[in-house]
Amino acid sequence: MAGMKFEYDENGGKFFYFFLSVYALILVPATYWLWPKSEKKQSLHPENISSYPPCRDKYHLLRASEPRRRRRTIFVKIALLTAWIILLILAYRVSLIETEHKEYDPFMTLDVDQGASISEIKRAYRELSKKHHPDRGGDPEKFANIAKAYKTLTDEESKNNWKTYGNPDGPGVTHFGIALPKWLVDHKNSLFVLLIYTGVFMIVLPVIICIWWQKSARYAGDHILIDTIRLYHYFLRKTALISIKRSLLILSASAEFDRRRNPMIVDRPSDNIELPELFRELTNVQEKIKEIPFQDLYSIKARTLLYAHLHRLDSLSDNLVKGIYGHQDLAIIVQQQFLF
Repeated sequence: MAGMKFEYDENGGKFFYFFLSVYALILVPATYWLWPKSEKKQSLHPENISSYPPCRDKYHLLRASEPRRRRRTIFVKIALLTAWIILLILAYRVSLIETEHKEYDPFMTLDVDQGASISEIKRAYRELSKKHHPDRGGDPEKFANIAKAYKTLTDEESKNNWKTYGNPDGPGVTHFGIALPKWLVDHKNSLFVLLIYTGVFMIVLPVIICIWWQKSARYAGDHILIDTIRLYHYFLRKTALISIKRSLLILSASAEFDRRRNPMIVDRPSDNIELPELFRELTNVQEKIKEIPFQDLYSIKARTLLYAHLHRLDSLSDNLVKGIYGHQDLAIIVQQQFLF
């Protein structure tokens, strides 16, 4: 009677097939997303060819970061190429794995052709049985296979079973291979495997999902903080016509400039000394505004640095210049949401 039998991977063959599939499934999209894009040609933007000192300072600052960017690009390429080499090695290793399942062929066992007659089959059986008989020092297992092949080709019932089921004894046991190494389900390793499963599926995976969800819930589609979009919608609905000065005021209140919501913002100790001096120099920067969040310190700082950039002040410290560049880059990103 036919049945089912589950067996674990004894020699690692099935596990290699499974691992190769998962590995390729991860590596292909990872290569597409992580492979560094080709570098753009040198831009002829006026800011890059300008002789104005702040523009030249920014140009040299960006150029100074290129070696670090190149090193990161080279590292990513080497890592991805190494991963692909590992994939090719795994594919080659899998190609060497021999197929465990072999179709039963009594003609091959008796070493006769597929269309051999009964007399030829009997003659081959007599010769092989004499050669491999256990009483004459032959292999008992091989002799049993020879006898089984002879019966399959001479007995009608056995022959029909072989043609129908591939087995002269009729429907056999169906084997299902599970792509897990046997040591993984060994009771001796049960505690170790349980700890690994618990750590991965009950601690690491939930933490990763939680962090991803918290981060995703804070951003909109264009990677703009949702708090910033709400701020823009509120003031745009509140005022039908917004002046340029009012636009800069709203722009400076973007959540991207707040270090509590954007860890990329750098608050330097020197800001406590240099920003008030810069603020007094820029007479058109409003400080005493009762509206929230324009009175917050982060908004005042952003407003001051943006006005300093617009006024082309060139007698600034290196820390203030770095702050202006950082806020300027963020302003370019968030203003797209503000305008559209």
